[in-house]
Amino acid sequence: MVTLDEDKSTKTATKQPSIAPVATPAARPSVAATPDSENVDLNKFSSAVLKQLLAENIQPTPDNFDIYFRKLLEGKPANFQKKVLELLDFSKEDKLDRQAMIEKDIKTGFAQIRSMMQVIILIYKNLSIMNGIAKNRLKEMSTSANPLTIQGSIKIFGLELEKFNVLMERHISAIKTSYEEVDKIFKNVEDNSIYDSKFEVYNKKYLLKILHDEFNDVKRYKYNVSIMLIRVKDVVLNNIPSLKDKNGILRNIAKILLKTSRRSDIVAHYGDGCFAMAMKHTDLESAKKAAQRVAELLYQTTFFMGEDELDMNIEIAVGAINPDSSIEEILSALLDALPRSGKGIKLFESVEV
Repeated sequence: MVTLDEDKSTKTATKQPSIAPVATPAARPSVAATPDSENVDLNKFSSAVLKQLLAENIQPTPDNFDIYFRKLLEGKPANFQKKVLELLDFSKEDKLDRQAMIEKDIKTGFAQIRSMMQVIILIYKNLSIMNGIAKNRLKEMSTSANPLTIQGSIKIFGLELEKFNVLMERHISAIKTSYEEVDKIFKNVEDNSIYDSKFEVYNKKYLLKILHDEFNDVKRYKYNVSIMLIRVKDVVLNNIPSLKDKNGILRNIAKILLKTSRRSDIVAHYGDGCFAMAMKHTDLESAKKAAQRVAELLYQTTFFMGEDELDMNIEIAVGAINPDSSIEEILSALLDALPRSGKGIKLFESVEV
């Protein structure tokens, strides 16, 4: 008798546990208004880190400085470590840990997908086998005139169908379990995503998280953080019939913003074609200079819609984080200020909330 292919491993699903030239940011102030004693300690320690780098003939790049900073910090007293970590806020989310978590989820997801593929292969093989069984039984019945022989073939075929149904139910259950695990993993990855894949910048959720974190630090350490919103006027986008062309224009704007931003700036898609830039250690006057630079760069760039040059018109608004106002109030004020800027009006609008 031809037998069905049963894989014991499928009885249960496998569970697995930024380039345009820009002005230097010297005008942007550094962290201020922390206690003098803490500043002196941090200044001395930072100087010691730099001396150690120079003594070992190591280039004092930001990455190397960070490595030695952490390395030398480990040899300091616990109270000093705690104070420095609080000042620099190293306790915030570690990007490497975040990436490791996402990679772990993705690997688990791929394992579940492989499990589903194995089950699907088994289903295909069993369907092929069952097709052969059916053909053989039909052949037996068509060549026999004996009712008892035909009845026996039908009975055997019925038993084989029952066994086939049991295997199919088991395979389907395994696929369902694996699918639910994969769906759960993908939802978790999506919930933890910080990236807008369409425009290749950060997404709104991550921007809001950063702004709320910076709000708390502004309130605590009294340093400056500013926000810039950039949006193409609706009258321009509405004259572009193709969604693909619209997104292409917006992607180019996102690239320009990335090129003109500093490494510490956060460029994100706020939504509906509106981009945002969170500028750390930047007061309102410095933010205005940044807005001026961004506006001039965007207007100097030639955008095309097919073969036709696009008459670009941009809205820009800037404002500084005020600890007496919420992030939501500041963003709302910036959104309201956007239409007051543009070609023939003013390059940007600044707000104080």
